Amino acid sequence: MNIIEIVNKQVLTIENCDREPIHIPGSIQPHGMLLILSPENGVVRYCSANTYQFIDKQPVEVLGKSLTDIHPALWEKIQPLLHADNSPFHPVPVGDLHVTIHASGEFRILSLEKRLDHEDDPDYAFDQTRGFIGFIERSRSLKDLCQNIAVETARITGFDRVMIYRFDKDYNGEVFAESRREDLPPFLDLHYPHTDIPAQARELYLRNLLRLIPDVQYEPVPLLALATESIQQPDLSDVILRSVSPIHIQYLKNMGVSASMSVSVIMEGKLWGLIACHHHQPLYLSARQKKAALLQGHFLSSQIRVQQVAEEHVINVNVEAHLQQLLNRIEQDEDMSQKFEQFSSLLAVTNATGVAMLHEGKIYEMGLVPSREKILGLIRWVGENVKSSLFSTSCLSKRYPEGAAMSKYGSGVIFHAMGKPTDSCVIWFREELELTVKWAGRPETSIGKNNGDKPLTPRKSFEIWKEIVKQQSAEWRASEINAATRFATSLQNHFHLTYLRNEENRLRVLNERLQQANQELSNINWITSHDLKEPLRKIQLMSSRIVYEGGDNLSDVIKIHIEKIRNSASRMQHLVDDILSYSMMNNRNNMFTLGDLGPIIADVKAELEEELSNKKGLLSVQSMPQSLRIVVHQMGQLFSNLISNSIKFAQPGVSPEIYINCQVEKGRDIREVALPADKNFYCIRISDNGIGFEPRYNEKIFDIFYKLHDRDTYAGTGIGLAICKKIMENHQGAITASGEIGKGAIFRIYLPVE
Repeated sequence: MNIIEIVNKQVLTIENCDREPIHIPGSIQPHGMLLILSPENGVVRYCSANTYQFIDKQPVEVLGKSLTDIHPALWEKIQPLLHADNSPFHPVPVGDLHVTIHASGEFRILSLEKRLDHEDDPDYAFDQTRGFIGFIERSRSLKDLCQNIAVETARITGFDRVMIYRFDKDYNGEVFAESRREDLPPFLDLHYPHTDIPAQARELYLRNLLRLIPDVQYEPVPLLALATESIQQPDLSDVILRSVSPIHIQYLKNMGVSASMSVSVIMEGKLWGLIACHHHQPLYLSARQKKAALLQGHFLSSQIRVQQVAEEHVINVNVEAHLQQLLNRIEQDEDMSQKFEQFSSLLAVTNATGVAMLHEGKIYEMGLVPSREKILGLIRWVGENVKSSLFSTSCLSKRYPEGAAMSKYGSGVIFHAMGKPTDSCVIWFREELELTVKWAGRPETSIGKNNGDKPLTPRKSFEIWKEIVKQQSAEWRASEINAATRFATSLQNHFHLTYLRNEENRLRVLNERLQQANQELSNINWITSHDLKEPLRKIQLMSSRIVYEGGDNLSDVIKIHIEKIRNSASRMQHLVDDILSYSMMNNRNNMFTLGDLGPIIADVKAELEEELSNKKGLLSVQSMPQSLRIVVHQMGQLFSNLISNSIKFAQPGVSPEIYINCQVEKGRDIREVALPADKNFYCIRISDNGIGFEPRYNEKIFDIFYKLHDRDTYAGTGIGLAICKKIMENHQGAITASGEIGKGAIFRIYLPVE
């Protein structure tokens, strides 16, 4: 029978230890024995080389044999458990052995160890739990609780040193609490680099909650198998007896440790830390001691979050009290300078050392803050690089290129924008907190030196090395950041409400002035329509009477002057009539009805027939909308003004041609004027071949009293197109114009499709 070893013989160095397959070492520690068998028939496929020390049989008598023949008593005890979930901390007693069962793919793994405790105390777990409750009651903080756990674990197990080892976010470790033999140097507060515990080892700590090395000087016991079988490397991830990485063994030897144990501390599914135990002599633990140590880890895991929440609650109560004081002051009716001075809790609400606020171009400061130039530089950088309204960090220099220059008073910041960051924001600062971090050896020397052809080894130096950490503040707590957000949001809402109230007052004053102006305009309209018309009529009447009664007695010069008076009075009469028409466009008595534009344009054509005929003009009208909500007489005035303008501004010697057509357009497609995108409009196009005008006057011609041409050549008051624009506004539509010199003009009327 050919038996072979299946030890993983991959060459391990410190360079590839982070890729070491520590779950398949192919060997175990010698304080136990391993059997790997098929659960259906109990046939042993793999075994450790030390079977004789535990069951008085050599590997050749075990491999390929059924456990029913090898050890009937063992098979009888474990057979019912082969397909059940088994805990490694509830071993099955078989004579002087303890047996634990693990599933590994198609196999079952039996771990056998000598029983060190033959009596079981049923009150032991109760006493341990009662003691832990006492720890909780006496502990004022998480650190106190960890210290009590370290002391109790040392008492239970007998280890020389027990440490509560806590990981940071990068998995660097810190000795957070420690119980030690008095003659040993303290490791408390020492830091260890993340390279001391590689990632794959941390993964196994999540699976194996307890890891024990009773004797660091042990010689690994290889696993054996029959060469005739298909050999696979068994996965020993869940096996406590699994042999340890030689890199880690050398690391412990370099520290002078002879026995080691670690218990995983888990919080919310992640590895928070370890209960790490060291002894300077080999130390073997009984099943009860291991179970008790594991229970300490469970106790601690259950209380970490509770203690953190309790500590956070104390801070939160204080923060909340200061926040309420601030929120009460926000609504006070004061100017910003007075209000900022009254924010006495503005620093305490986040436990900051300084605060600055930018509002309406002015910076308000309190406490220790960087210079205004540096504050403005930070505000500009946040405005350009941070998308959210909140930005916080305890090490500004890592995020902001100029952060190092302001680290004395601004190593940590909470930046909250109140709208656009460069317009309004509030910034809390924390000054630099220079820290001394004590490392167990320099972090960058986590590997030993290479002497000649010898491979690199784990570091040998664990002498305390101090690192000075600068440009960093204390970490911001969640309650402090939340309080900053609530305050900044409330202040922003207050600013918005204040702005709206001011706008409301401004609009109210403008409305009152507008009403007054409208009243004055109504008075002017009354004067225009009544008081001015009467003197004009008298001027025209007296001028006519003078000409009639004077007859031939009047000189030609006097007759010319009287004719000028009559013409001026006539123009004044037209102007008064147009002003009155313009002012009447807002008359609410104008009644909208469903009307047809065809007859309206036909009536206008009839009124202008003589002028059109005199110039031999053409007016062509295509079919017009028949059901429009309009004020009929206003539509008549609109088309009358536009068509008469086309006749008036015809080119000399050229017969005027006027074309009117209509089509439906969508509001979103109309570019000349802003109209509702979701509505349709009738676009009525009026084009002519007249003298036209320059494009720069497209909008100007609708201004009241504005005339492009001289008064003597082209009669008119300059109000006609302004009236057209007012009519279209009354009808929720629009009018546009475009022209070219010598080529004519085009007017477009947009009326909503009902």
